[in-house]
Amino acid sequence: MGISAEPGNNAGTIVIFTDFSNAALNATNYAVALAGQLNASRLLICYSEHVPTTMEMSTQSIRLTEQEHQRCLKQLTTLQDELQSRFNKRMVIETSIDQRPLDEIVNSYNQDQPAGLVVMGIAGKNQLERTFIGSNTIRVARITAIPLLIVPEHTTFNVIEKVVFACDLKKVSQTTPALAIKRMVNKLGAKLSILNVDHNEERFNPDTIAEMTALHQLWDNEQPEYHYTDNEDIAKGVMDFADEHQMQMVIAVPKAYGFFENLFHSSLTRKLAYHIHLPLLLFKEEKLK
Repeated sequence: MGISAEPGNNAGTIVIFTDFSNAALNATNYAVALAGQLNASRLLICYSEHVPTTMEMSTQSIRLTEQEHQRCLKQLTTLQDELQSRFNKRMVIETSIDQRPLDEIVNSYNQDQPAGLVVMGIAGKNQLERTFIGSNTIRVARITAIPLLIVPEHTTFNVIEKVVFACDLKKVSQTTPALAIKRMVNKLGAKLSILNVDHNEERFNPDTIAEMTALHQLWDNEQPEYHYTDNEDIAKGVMDFADEHQMQMVIAVPKAYGFFENLFHSSLTRKLAYHIHLPLLLFKEEKLK
């Protein structure tokens, strides 16, 4: 069962991946509430039932697979009905069971099925191995070109009034997806703060000063607040700032160097995603020009 999508309607479409875990269901509820603030017109709730196949499947295995399919179909239908009853009738809520691996589903949205935002939940570190979605969320962040919102398991929705963009000061003008971030912040109607966390006063070297100038040129029209803080643990620096300034969302751009050096091979993303209690919105970096 696939998802139909009208070309050009991606601005109002939110895709939610679920596995019916508590983390995924919480992310779904968060996405529904966020859709109201974003004036989204469509929610697509997708479940991947991909199971690695062998050359031969026993009759019993096939029967169990069909039973699982029917169970998930029923859960999706129930979820859809519950959400539709709670939500504005103008909101289109669709569901899909997809037999493809999650990587392929995500790439299909990148390429030929429009979507403006992908939402996934994540559980705490100790529970991660027990949730399919949780264990794939970090990996999906590497794949999708669509903004990805990671919702911690116990996060409840509050109207997004203040967001912080945690950025580095490396090749700012060439790699920052400023237009996409600005569009999202403007849709939210939120106040933007821009935060740079460094250590040993790196921001005072000549190269970094030039990057700070580029940062201001890129963002000054949005009238953000600029903040610079020192912390050896970048993830903790971001979280401490967000708490102190009562932010409702953290925005970041994973990179292959600099502030997020080796992001997906180090502990930084996991620290942010597993321990932060605020939604984490990831944007794909621009390609170097």
